[in-house]
Amino acid sequence: MMRLSVAGVRLALSFFAALALWGFVTVTQNPEDRKIYEIPIDVKNLPVDAVIIDANGQIQPTLGTIQVEVWAAKNTLSQLRDGDIQAMVDLTNATVALQKVPIDVTSTRNDIGYMTFKYAVNVLDVRVDMLKTITVPVVINSQQFSSPGIGVEVLAPTIPLAQQTVSVYGPQTLIKRIKEARVNVDINGSVTASYTNALPVLLIDSTDKPINGLTITPEKVDVAIEIKQKIGAKEVVVLPQVTGFVAAGFRLRDVRVNPLLVSITGSSQILEKTTSVQTVPIDINDLTKSVSRTVEIAFPEGILPLDATAKNVEVGLTVEQSSQPVRLTIPVVIDIRDVPADMVVRANPAIVMIEIIMSPSAIQRGSINDIRAAVSVGTWDDGNMMRQGQLTIPEDIRLMSDIPVVQLEQANVSVPAPIVSTTSVPIPSVVGTVVVTPLLTATPQPLPTGTVVATVTKIDN
Repeated sequence: MMRLSVAGVRLALSFFAALALWGFVTVTQNPEDRKIYEIPIDVKNLPVDAVIIDANGQIQPTLGTIQVEVWAAKNTLSQLRDGDIQAMVDLTNATVALQKVPIDVTSTRNDIGYMTFKYAVNVLDVRVDMLKTITVPVVINSQQFSSPGIGVEVLAPTIPLAQQTVSVYGPQTLIKRIKEARVNVDINGSVTASYTNALPVLLIDSTDKPINGLTITPEKVDVAIEIKQKIGAKEVVVLPQVTGFVAAGFRLRDVRVNPLLVSITGSSQILEKTTSVQTVPIDINDLTKSVSRTVEIAFPEGILPLDATAKNVEVGLTVEQSSQPVRLTIPVVIDIRDVPADMVVRANPAIVMIEIIMSPSAIQRGSINDIRAAVSVGTWDDGNMMRQGQLTIPEDIRLMSDIPVVQLEQANVSVPAPIVSTTSVPIPSVVGTVVVTPLLTATPQPLPTGTVVATVTKIDN
């Protein structure tokens, strides 16, 4: 037994010595080394009718690559070829959503030595979507029409019945975004005869933008465009459109258009209803002299000039100084006079509105700023007095309203009064506060002469 144990020990020692010697010789003759490979990531077990998409819903044909560091003996590394190492994601349990899937790196060869793989990325974000087919009706975008030319009209384009729908195939994420299948029809202005054209079908989303990444069958549809000669032409009058008001003291006496008539053409239904055309708006605000302007004609939709160059007219505007008075309603501040030294008196109202008539020349001279209204306190009986105002009005202005009556009230000295004065209060500017009402008659009435004080009476219109 003792001899057998010794023999066994010797045998084991011999084996380990031989193994160590083999390892030493192997490492010495074929040392371990490393090499980095860029490996494409493949997919297995993708469900039927499923597809991998990117964040925009577009089909993702590849999942990119992964960098793998391979550790092995030198002679093993020297035997490696493209395809000997594979990176794979298993989508057996994938769902229609964004998910993280582990990456598995393996060797496809069993006839070479042992290898170790190292890679930094262990999982991959994968979006899975299902493929779907739907039928979508085709819509013609008639907003793309341009002018087809003089003397012709375009009837509504048509699509053959068999091509009025298309089949759309692709990820359901993109399918859900479809608003309509559209063909854009653009009529060239030089076309004068009917024709049929094969036009591409576009898939449009709710924001009116095209959707790419879907398969459309058929990709094009036949659009028939029927063009007919327009029936007849006619002459209509050109009406000028004038907006705004000439400067104060002036009037627009006359508006002349040259040429007054223009020949138009169009579809028979529209042509029958059209009796005139208008110019674009002409602004006459603050105009003080006569002018002539070249103005474009605003032709209604479906109507064109028979002569393509006859799109403008000359409009003459005759402006002259007006001699007709104008009626104004203006505010006037009450000036309180003859206030006893020991009293504080205020007027209610403190500002009165009066109606006047002014000539254009008076407006230009600014006579309106010389109107004054005053009330004299005089003797104070019961502390609550009604007073008729005294108006000072320039000779070129005529009063049309009643002489204002105000109530004088004695105020407590400790309470500031809105208006307390023994001198004249300047009249505020009336710019922007006057209401101009032209008289119904163009014949001005004679204006009083001199300055009227206190005895002004209303003049009935």
